[in-house]
Amino acid sequence: MKLDYYLAKRPLPGHKESECGDIGLLREFEQKVFIGLADVLGHGRDARRIAITIKHYLEENYRKDLIEIIQGLHAEIMHSRGAVIAVCLLDLKAGELKYIGVGNIVVRKFGSSSVSIVSRSGIIGYMLPTPKEEIMQLYDGDILILHTDGIKSYFELGEYPELLKDDAKTVATHIIHQFGKEEDDAACIVLRYRRGARSPK
Repeated sequence: MKLDYYLAKRPLPGHKESECGDIGLLREFEQKVFIGLADVLGHGRDARRIAITIKHYLEENYRKDLIEIIQGLHAEIMHSRGAVIAVCLLDLKAGELKYIGVGNIVVRKFGSSSVSIVSRSGIIGYMLPTPKEEIMQLYDGDILILHTDGIKSYFELGEYPELLKDDAKTVATHIIHQFGKEEDDAACIVLRYRRGARSPK
C-alpha cells in the first residue's frame, strides 16, 4: 500500500511561483516519514532565498533528532529575517507522530478525533524558545494537515465535508483554493495515514 501525501503551495497573489517564501519537505526512511513546513517572514525573492536555504538544510539533516534539527536550523539562518517552522517524524508502523513547532504553523488531525497542536511562540533565526517535542497518535485513515498562516486557521470539517474521503493531493489543493488568504503566501501538506503503508518512492 502506497503512502498518500502531497504538498501544495501558492505565492502571494501577483508574485511569481518562484518567489514563494513557504517551503515544505517530506522524506521517507526506515518506515518513518519526516515532514517539515516553513514560512519565511515576508514575501518575494528575499523570502524565497531563505526558504531554499531551509529546504537544503532539511534535506541534509532530516534523519536527525527533531530538537537537533530545530537548533541547527536556527543557527543556519541566524541574522536573516527569520521563519516559523514545524517538523514532524511519523512512525508508520506505530502511528506515533513526534512534533516540534516554532511560530504559527498549524498542525491538525482529522478522522478518529479532531486534534490541533499549538506551536510555541518564536522565530527561527531570531528568537528561539526551548524546543519542546509533542506526541500525537494517528490511527488508520486519519488525515494529518500542516499549513502556514496563509491559510485560514481552524476551518471546520463541515466547511469541507469530503476531506476524509478525498486523496491527499485533492485535499491539499482544495484547502489552498478554498481557505487561502489573498494577502500572503500559502502552503499545505496533507498525509493520509495508513498503518503499514509505504512511500511511493
